[in-house]
Amino acid sequence: MSETAAMRFLRAVDLYIGDQWAEGRINSSNTEREYRGALSKHAEDVNSRDPAYTNRDDVKRTLARWAHPNTRSKNRAILVSFYEWCVEEGHRPSNPARQTKRPRRRKPDRYRLTQNETLRVLQAVRGDRERRLVYLAVCAGLRRQELRGMQGRHFRRPGWVWVSSDIGKGSKERWVPVIADLELVWTEIAKHVADDEYVLPAQRFRDPGVNRQRTDCSLSPASEQAIWRLVKKVVEPAGIPAKGTPHTLRHAYCDHVARHGGLQHAQAAMGHANLSTTELYLGTPTLDELAQAMRGVTLGAEQTFKVQEDSTASAVEAPTGIEPVYTALQAAAYPLRHGAGGDLA
Repeated sequence: MSETAAMRFLRAVDLYIGDQWAEGRINSSNTEREYRGALSKHAEDVNSRDPAYTNRDDVKRTLARWAHPNTRSKNRAILVSFYEWCVEEGHRPSNPARQTKRPRRRKPDRYRLTQNETLRVLQAVRGDRERRLVYLAVCAGLRRQELRGMQGRHFRRPGWVWVSSDIGKGSKERWVPVIADLELVWTEIAKHVADDEYVLPAQRFRDPGVNRQRTDCSLSPASEQAIWRLVKKVVEPAGIPAKGTPHTLRHAYCDHVARHGGLQHAQAAMGHANLSTTELYLGTPTLDELAQAMRGVTLGAEQTFKVQEDSTASAVEAPTGIEPVYTALQAAAYPLRHGAGGDLA
C-alpha cells in the first residue's frame, strides 16, 4: 500500500478527531487517546487504505482483537462514530460498522467494601501521601484522574472540594462537600499545598545512581502507575481479599455515604452524567445492609441434633418441628457421615 493511501487514512482520522473536539464529543486527551488507539488498530487491519473502500469484514476483523465484550462494545462505538462521520462528510454511502452485531455487555465485577473493611483501609495509611490519596478517594469519591490533578487551588472554599473542569471527567465541574471524616485531611492540604502545587506530586530520585531517596516535585502530578501502586500498598495490609484499585475506594464512598443524601445529591457528588449510573449503586443493598437484614434470620439449626451415644449404637434425636422430614434413612446415615463408624467416615 502506497504512502499516499496511508496518509489519506490518517488524514481522515485527524479530521474526524478535530470535529469531535469541536462538537464536544471529545473533551480530554485521555478520550482522544482511546479513539486514536482503536482507529490506529483498524488502520493496521485495512492496510491504511482509503476508508471509503473498507467494508463490514474489515470492521469485524478489527473487533476480533478484543475478547472481552465490554471492550469490544466500546471500540465498536468508536468505529461506528468514525464511519458515521465519513458518511456525513460524503466520503462513503453507508456505515459498515453498523452492519456488525453489537456485543452483549457484561456487568463488571465489583468488590464492594463493607464499612469495617473501609475503616481498615483508612487505618492502614502511613504518611501524608497515602492519607491524602485514600481519604480523597474514600471520603470524596474522586476518580483516578481527578486525584492526579488535585492542586491546592481546589481546596480554597471551606467545606468543599472543587473538581474543576480541566480535571473532571467530560470536562465537567462539580463541588464535593467535605464530610466529617475528611475534615482533618482537607485542612492539612489547604494549609500546606500552594495553589499551583499538586496534592499528590510526582516523586523523583534526588541523585539518581548515587542514592535512592525520593523527593517530591510539587509542580508535577504523580503518574497513573504511582496512584495504582499507592492504593495497592495501602489495601493489602488492610487484609482486603481483592485487588485494590482507586475505583474500589470510589465505590466505597458511594456505598456508604451517598445513600444518606438521596439519588440526585449522590449523582452530583459522584459526578455521574446519567442518573442510571448512580442507581447501580443505590438500587442494591450494601453488604452491611444485607447483613443487617439477615440478622436474626434462622432455619432452626441452633437446635442441633442431640447424639446420644451408648455402647451398642448411636441414637439420633431429631430437632423439634422437623420430624416429618427426618427419616429413618437420615438417622442411619448420620453416624456414618460424622465419623461414628463405617466406610464413609
